[in-house]
Amino acid sequence: MNGHLPRKITRRSFLSTSGKLALGAAGVLLGSTGLFYYGAIHEKKRAGQANATVRDIPEKFVKIGEFKKLNAITGFEKVNYKATIQDAWIKTSKQGFVYVTKGDNGELFILSPACTHLGCSVEPAAEMQRIRKRELFFLCPCHGAEFDKVGNAVGVVTQGLDTYKPVIFGADVYIDISSPERRT
Repeated sequence: MNGHLPRKITRRSFLSTSGKLALGAAGVLLGSTGLFYYGAIHEKKRAGQANATVRDIPEKFVKIGEFKKLNAITGFEKVNYKATIQDAWIKTSKQGFVYVTKGDNGELFILSPACTHLGCSVEPAAEMQRIRKRELFFLCPCHGAEFDKVGNAVGVVTQGLDTYKPVIFGADVYIDISSPERRT
C-alpha cells in the first residue's frame, strides 16, 4: 500500500450530496413530465377539429341532437338521451332527458330537469298556468317551484335550474352530463 487513506466523509457532506442528488433526480422527472404534458396539449391543439372524429369525444359527453334542428326550436323541447358511464371498470347505462330552449339572444340553453329544491323532475307548465303567469314555463310537481323559459326561478325557490354547456362538434350538439353548471 502506498499509505493513502480514503477521504473521510462527514455526515454533513453525505447529507448535502444525497440531497443534491435527490433534488436533481426530482428535477429531471418533473421536467420530462412537464415536457410530455406540454407536447400532448399542443399536439391536440394542432390537430384541431379538422382531424378530430366522434371517437375523440369523451364518453361523459352525450349527443343530444343536430345543431340545425335544435337551433330551430322556438319554444322548448324535451330531448331524451342515452349514455354509458364508465366508473373505473364498471359501465352503467343511463337514460335521461333535458329541456332545450333558446335565450333572448338566440343562444341555446340546455336545462337540467331536476328542480333545485328537492330534485324532482320539473314539467312544462300547462297552458292555463301560463295564461295566469306569463313568464312561467316549467313547474315542479312536488312543491310548485316555478321557472321561466331559460330556467330562472320565478316563484317558490330562489335558485334557477342547472344548465349544461352545449358543445358543438361537427353538425351535432353534445353536453357533459357529469357536470351541470349550477346557478346562484
